[in-house]
Amino acid sequence: MDPVAAALAAGSADGGQRPDPHRVKLQPARRPDLTELTAKPAFRPFDAEHLETATFPFPAELTIEGRIRLGKAVVVPNILAYATHSAVGIYDPGRHFLDLDDLTPSIVGDTLAAMVRHAQAVRRLNPAALWSSINGNYLPPSGSSLVHPHVQSAHDAYGLTGQRFLVEQSRAWKEEQHGSYWTTLVDQEAGGPRWVGHAGRVAWLTPFASSGFHEAWAVVSGAADVTELTGEDSRALGQGLSQVLGAYRAWNLTSFNFAVIGGGPQAREHGHQVVLKVLSRANPEPMYRSDATYFERLYGEALIDLSPEEVADGVRARF
Repeated sequence: MDPVAAALAAGSADGGQRPDPHRVKLQPARRPDLTELTAKPAFRPFDAEHLETATFPFPAELTIEGRIRLGKAVVVPNILAYATHSAVGIYDPGRHFLDLDDLTPSIVGDTLAAMVRHAQAVRRLNPAALWSSINGNYLPPSGSSLVHPHVQSAHDAYGLTGQRFLVEQSRAWKEEQHGSYWTTLVDQEAGGPRWVGHAGRVAWLTPFASSGFHEAWAVVSGAADVTELTGEDSRALGQGLSQVLGAYRAWNLTSFNFAVIGGGPQAREHGHQVVLKVLSRANPEPMYRSDATYFERLYGEALIDLSPEEVADGVRARF
C-alpha cells in the first residue's frame, strides 16, 4: 500500500505506518529541533497580544464582525494581497507556534470554515470575484515568511494558472466523456492502492502522478466552488488534512504547502469539484527560506517582486 494511504487509513494521531527507509530515500532520519526557529521574534503580528493593533478589521460592507472569528481561528485582511481580495486566517492567535500534531481536526476545520465565510462575504460584495482559493505555506522551506501558522486566500476575476488548467481539463473531460472527471477519478481509485477513504462527502486519495513529496488530494463531491463548502465539508477537510499532517509528523517531516482550489464562474457546468492538494517540503535548515510557495508548487504560478520593465531599468545601465 502507498505509505501515505497506509498512514491515513490508520487514522491515528501518530500517522500510522512509517514508510520503508530503504525505499523512501529522502525520508529524514530524524526531525530537526525547531526551538530556535519558532522562538518569538520582535515582529509577531498574529500573536494574540499584537493582533488587534497589528492587523486591520474588514470594512463593514464586507462583514460587520470586523475580524471573522470561529473557534480559535481569526481571519483578517491580508496586508500583502495576491489578488483583488485576500485574507489571512490564523489558526490560533493564542499560540505563537503549532507543530503538525497541534493542527488538530477542530483547529484546521474551524480555520477553513472561517475562510469560507470570508469567501462568501467577498462574493456577495463583489460578484465578479468568481475565482477563489484557500492556501497555506508552513515554515520557511514552504516559502512562509512568518512562523506563526496561518493560511491565505485569493478571490478575483482571473484565477490562478493551475486553477484555470484544472477547470479547462475538467471541461475537456466532460465534453469527451459526458461526466465529471473528479467523480470518475474517485470511483476509479476507491478501494485501490492509492485510496485513503471518505470523510463526509470528501474523498481522500493520493495522485497517480504526484507533483511533490508525500502528496495527497481531497475531492469534495457536490461542491464546485470554495463558496459552496458547507460547515460539514470544512470539518471533513480539517479532519483529513490534520491526519495527513499527522503522517508527516510521524515521518520526521515538518514543512508543507496546501491549496483548496475552487472552480471559477463555470465550475459546475464543466464538472469541476473542489480539490484540496497537500504536499511536504524540505525540513528547515539554519538561515534557509525557500522562494517557492504554494503558487509555484501547486498552481504553476511564478511570483516576482519587480516587473520586467523595472528589472530592465536596473540592468540597462550596466550594458
